[in-house]
Amino acid sequence: MIRLIQENIDRQSKAMLLLSMLLKEEFSLLMNKDPQGVTGVEMVIQELMRQIASERMSLRGAVQKIDPAAKRIIDILPALADEHRDKVEVLLALMDTREQECAVQATKNQQLAQALLDQSSSMLDFLHREITPKTNNVYSARGKYQNAAPPATLIDGRL
Repeated sequence: MIRLIQENIDRQSKAMLLLSMLLKEEFSLLMNKDPQGVTGVEMVIQELMRQIASERMSLRGAVQKIDPAAKRIIDILPALADEHRDKVEVLLALMDTREQECAVQATKNQQLAQALLDQSSSMLDFLHREITPKTNNVYSARGKYQNAAPPATLIDGRL
């Protein structure tokens, strides 16, 4: 059972390494403003996250087979033999480091994506303001120039 737990943690650690590489790829695609590429990488990231969650659920099940009261792997570490405990602790530390790297990169990606969204929104607002007529003197629906203010009738009268 301990071997299964170690293999599970090792798979999760490798998945975190792959996730880190995918997040860096997504960042470079965001920098190059390639929305189709970002979409493709994002779909792969979502599938990888689903698989990581599945691995975590199976790890929780393996931990609870050893100790039904345990909620996390750390709860069963004192019960493990020294050589198994040391190996599991090393694997957990490696996985935690990779998780932290992924979290930092995901934050960078989110900030860049938000900045690009804000930039695009500002550009659209600017363009909308520029094409909106400044005065009411515009062409009518019939294609004739429509004067917004009619001419004054008292001054325009005949003498």
